[in-house]
Amino acid sequence: MVISKELPADLAAKAERRSWYQRSDADRVLDWIEESGQRFLGVDVAQKQADGTWILIDEGLDLHRQTENFEAVRRGRQFVDEYDGKGRMFAPVWQDRGE
Repeated sequence: MVISKELPADLAAKAERRSWYQRSDADRVLDWIEESGQRFLGVDVAQKQADGTWILIDEGLDLHRQTENFEAVRRGRQFVDEYDGKGRMFAPVWQDRGE
């Protein structure tokens, strides 16, 4: 996971587990990725257990081979929408293009 210093502080502060976000904030991170020109690589998903621990769910979205960033972000939004549910958190993954 790459955390850029340019990620807005108010958004970074909403992460419940360092870089994990609820759906609405994951959507905002995707907006930021698209607007700032970061290369979107995918989304990891975690599920909160009854005892308060978190487990990584196998159904993450891996788009590291996707060359069209607009399409990758669109698929990321769709993925977050489909996998949203009680106790779910999302970790968008991106790479700074260094431009």
